[in-house]
Amino acid sequence: MGVQGDRIFAAIKERGFPDPWSTFGECLSWESAYAVLLKQAIDDARKGSDGLVLATVSDLFEKKTGNLAAARRLLAGTLTEYDRSGMWRLLDERASRLDIDDVSERWARGLVEHPFPIALLSLQFNWRYMKEHGVRAFYEMTAGYLDGLSANTRRWAEAWAAEEETGVVDRVTTVECDLASEEAPMHCDICKKTITALLYLDV
Repeated sequence: MGVQGDRIFAAIKERGFPDPWSTFGECLSWESAYAVLLKQAIDDARKGSDGLVLATVSDLFEKKTGNLAAARRLLAGTLTEYDRSGMWRLLDERASRLDIDDVSERWARGLVEHPFPIALLSLQFNWRYMKEHGVRAFYEMTAGYLDGLSANTRRWAEAWAAEEETGVVDRVTTVECDLASEEAPMHCDICKKTITALLYLDV
């Protein structure tokens, strides 16, 4: 076991993660990071609203929104480019040959032991989805997920604006929106690793 996985990791060692997927994954890691920073800034603002703290909250909402928009543009451009180049057919063929158990064994080696290995389970789900529905369909689904994250950010910003205006603290929206953003890397930074396995399968 681990033959395909070892080959893929050898390519990663030599080449790193390929763009645009490396950049895309980093965007979605930042989605979570911005949420953590936002929650902290909002907590600080609730303790005593000074101009600097309020400006920090506003700036973080802008950065979070812009980061998701950049990820969405990157994905849209890649979908178009892969349509033009015929890359989806190649990726579908490789997905059909990918041995999920074999590759999972190699990916699991670096994980810290936990009874629910969420990163590995996310990888396995992604590969199964690609096998069943096609690689392009996976990224169409991902595009919809990004739109949902953008809507989540708008909801959070609107709730915060209402809180500023009324003084009524809305902790529930903060908790819900923060949680949605924290989950993002487990889907979309993980998908950087998902597609790398296909891109490097025959290297």
